[in-house]
Amino acid sequence: MKFDTNMKRFVWVAGVAIPLVVAILFFLPGIEVSPELRQTLNVLPAVNATVNGLAFLALCGSYLAIKRKNLLLHQRLNTAALSLSALFLLSYVSYHITTESTPYCGEGFVRGMYFFVLLSHILLSIVIVPLVLTTYLLGMGKQVERHRKWARITWPMWMYVTFTGVVVYLMIAPCYPF
Repeated sequence: MKFDTNMKRFVWVAGVAIPLVVAILFFLPGIEVSPELRQTLNVLPAVNATVNGLAFLALCGSYLAIKRKNLLLHQRLNTAALSLSALFLLSYVSYHITTESTPYCGEGFVRGMYFFVLLSHILLSIVIVPLVLTTYLLGMGKQVERHRKWARITWPMWMYVTFTGVVVYLMIAPCYPF
């Protein structure tokens, strides 16, 4: 599988469309849901943090696997991390299309730290989409040298995004109204 024009087009369309759709959600009014569904949806932030944490662990394992030259495990863990990140995105959109954003309730230094972590997380999560897709497809296409070059940039950023996703949740969890 060569990294052809169609794959490049897919990567860049997804890389623009996904962050754009997520950004638009914050400006749309939430969809009204029943109290029963609301109760179910209220567990999604914790689910999202768990999924992000699992993606982080898959990426750690992927790194260790490739260092030990276990290519099959490396590929499987990267596929798991990509799948978990896609699941996170679907869950995140499901929650935020029905729920207004929760304002942060902390004060002082912690408040500034929260917004720094949140802002860096958001900015890198926008950048990471085309990087992850490109790196993954290069690896699956057996373009090893190009994959390695991209992975040196992509992997630490993806690790940061998955890790800070958990940190953001832990910091804002006391602020949720439920």
